Amino acid sequence: MAKLVNPKPDRPRPRGKVPLTGLQLTCCVAVVGMAVYFISGLFRHTDSTTETALAAETALTALEVAAAATTSAQSAAEAALANLSEIKVVVQRNDTMDAIFRRLQFSLADLAQILAIDNKDARRMLTLLKPGDELTLASRDGQLVQLHRLIGDDKRLKIERDEDAGFVASVEDLPVDRYVTVATGMIQPHTSSLYAAATAAGLQDVTTDRLTDIFRWDIDFMLDPREGDTFRVVYEKRVRDGRLIRDGNILAAEYVMKDGRTFRAVRYEFPDGKADYYTPEGKSLRKAFLKTPVQFSRISSVFNPRRRHPVLNTIRAHRGVDYAAPTGTKVYAAGAGRVQFRGVKGGFGNLVEIAHAGKVVTRYGHLSRFAPGLKVGQRVEQGELIGYVGSTGLATGPHLHFEFIENGQYVDPQKAIRRGEPGPPIPDGQRGAFEAQVAPLLAQLDAAALPQGPALAAR
Repeated sequence: MAKLVNPKPDRPRPRGKVPLTGLQLTCCVAVVGMAVYFISGLFRHTDSTTETALAAETALTALEVAAAATTSAQSAAEAALANLSEIKVVVQRNDTMDAIFRRLQFSLADLAQILAIDNKDARRMLTLLKPGDELTLASRDGQLVQLHRLIGDDKRLKIERDEDAGFVASVEDLPVDRYVTVATGMIQPHTSSLYAAATAAGLQDVTTDRLTDIFRWDIDFMLDPREGDTFRVVYEKRVRDGRLIRDGNILAAEYVMKDGRTFRAVRYEFPDGKADYYTPEGKSLRKAFLKTPVQFSRISSVFNPRRRHPVLNTIRAHRGVDYAAPTGTKVYAAGAGRVQFRGVKGGFGNLVEIAHAGKVVTRYGHLSRFAPGLKVGQRVEQGELIGYVGSTGLATGPHLHFEFIENGQYVDPQKAIRRGEPGPPIPDGQRGAFEAQVAPLLAQLDAAALPQGPALAAR
């Protein structure tokens, strides 16, 4: 069901159509220009007082005509926008345009005309609705006049009634400003939470997610964050019409642990538009395998050849690591490779096996379900979604069972991943551009003052 937000029966702020059309303005300017030119010409070429006065009177008449045309056009536009009722609709799960039109009691014949517009992109934008999308509909006397939908941050799809053509579609460019800002924070003793500290520093959760993604090869954000850890982040904000739309890219970041270990990252954009994160020295932050294939849970059982099985109550080798997490938590491929098994396998329940370079295989067991479209033989990239945490097979509760097999031998995943090979560094040919691009970002990072607290002062 569509959710209605802020119904506005009064006249809305004019949008989409300017009060004066370009053609009207052009005509007015042309009339005034001709008048001025005519006057100047007469003053240059005639000495006749009578003719000069006549020319001046003619020019004034032209100006009056232009002013009247402007006023008339303005009045017409004002009249066109008068008595419009505007409704904002936030798309809910399973919403369709048909359901929204029925809910608002708009004409389904109008909807049929809109969906038949000779603009494939416009039709696609109206039929592919996602929860959270916002539509703005304006009507007069119950008849739909306008329908607007934002496309990303900087465009708006406009569907407008035309007396001759029925409905016409256009896309309007919206100016979006980007500015760079800095956030700093420290994990506090009463929460020991990176997210709480980041929120207090003004970061949106999506930006905190990006921060953990940047350092995920070096920091286990399930276990490592501690009271007194600090962070500094240089990042973009995207603003439209004076209002914050969302946080943008992280450009530079630093995470300092209470024990003094420091991790730094800078974003470098290559000439082809691709971007990645590196150390200030140009080394890749990426490694062959992620430190953990599932986010923000806890380790409920470690690699142990002599563990007593919690279900079978017998001594049975535990050849992997168990990450406890709520059912449905996303599970990612620890490294790039090819799916060699997807299905049910004994006590593993739903299992995915991925074969990697270097005769390495990773296993992901007890999944509640697989990622849509995942199949045997498919190539997956590091960090790609492959399934969701569950408790299928022999499991006492929802968790991910993760195994690391190297040359046919089971090894402790935590130890194997720590010694993984790093990704490629900045190419020599890009070194100068890299240093020029990241130098101001590092300067801005260094200039950001860290918050003070007992834990920081004690270092």
